[in-house]
Amino acid sequence: MNSKQLQYFLVTVQKGSIAAAARELDIAQPAISQQLANLEREMGSALFERSFKGVSLTAAGEVFEKHAKKLIEDINAAKMELHQLAANQHGVVRVGMLPSIGNVLSMSLIAMVNEFHPQLKLEISTGPSYAVKEWLKTNQVDIALTYEQEVEPRFMSAYPLIEEFMYLVVGVNEASAYYQLLQNRDTICFWELSQFELLTPGPKDALGRLIEKYEHDTGVALKHDKAYSGQLMTGLRQVIQGEGLMILPSSAMYHLEESKVIKSLKITQPDMKRQVLAATNSNFAMTDAIVKMLSIIQEASSTEQACGHWRGNLLNKVPKSDARPMGFASPSTVSAL
Repeated sequence: MNSKQLQYFLVTVQKGSIAAAARELDIAQPAISQQLANLEREMGSALFERSFKGVSLTAAGEVFEKHAKKLIEDINAAKMELHQLAANQHGVVRVGMLPSIGNVLSMSLIAMVNEFHPQLKLEISTGPSYAVKEWLKTNQVDIALTYEQEVEPRFMSAYPLIEEFMYLVVGVNEASAYYQLLQNRDTICFWELSQFELLTPGPKDALGRLIEKYEHDTGVALKHDKAYSGQLMTGLRQVIQGEGLMILPSSAMYHLEESKVIKSLKITQPDMKRQVLAATNSNFAMTDAIVKMLSIIQEASSTEQACGHWRGNLLNKVPKSDARPMGFASPSTVSAL
């Protein structure tokens, strides 16, 4: 038994004859007669009484009609749900991220979507952490890739991706006193950072607040006197020219490190690190396309971490279609950072 036989059966009942059903369905009468005969053989009962006037239901046919209508309703409902699912999965997903995160993830995300998920359309916007948070709050983006310092539980559902290590970044410049001092080192203690002039963002930015937190927890005051535009690329140009040093994750500068124009030293004692999260607005329902994009973001994060572009510990707690958001960190964990 199949849906075509059910359709032929119900239209024949409605029209009262096989000839009328054939005209309604625009199908040859013998084709309908054959399908109805096959249906009767499968059911083991005659469903119609046939006469020169047309057809009428037998007692078995009346019983079968009730089930046939229910089956067709279920099939149509299933089709509608599947069409809705397909529409959701073919949707546009807007992702907002910081420039440092975009530097390591944007190309991977675009490549994965284009190659493996052509039914999705990815739109990427980049901006400072406070702007990305505002975009998510006002529904201008569907997913925000940001830092734990920007999480607001009152409207965000957060999914941890990676705990990234922080580095002191120095330009590879033989004329720079900074480079001459640091060129043979791979790590640096946090307290040693107080010796250098740093290019740092203000407290409005998540990185600025992270640096302030470490200064407070360690009692080490850093030098923030160097003029800094707040733009990542501009700051890295200043570093390359020997005008100061920056505190950054590998995601922000790995490409320059591979080109040997900058060098990075892992910050230790204490290890300086922070969590990167994917966040959605809990006031809006997540479509299947958004859930799929979160999974792609997790995959891209794992790929970039595995090849050393994004150095840190993977957390990978993005949701499945039926999963609830997971906490980004306990208060005790955050306060220790």
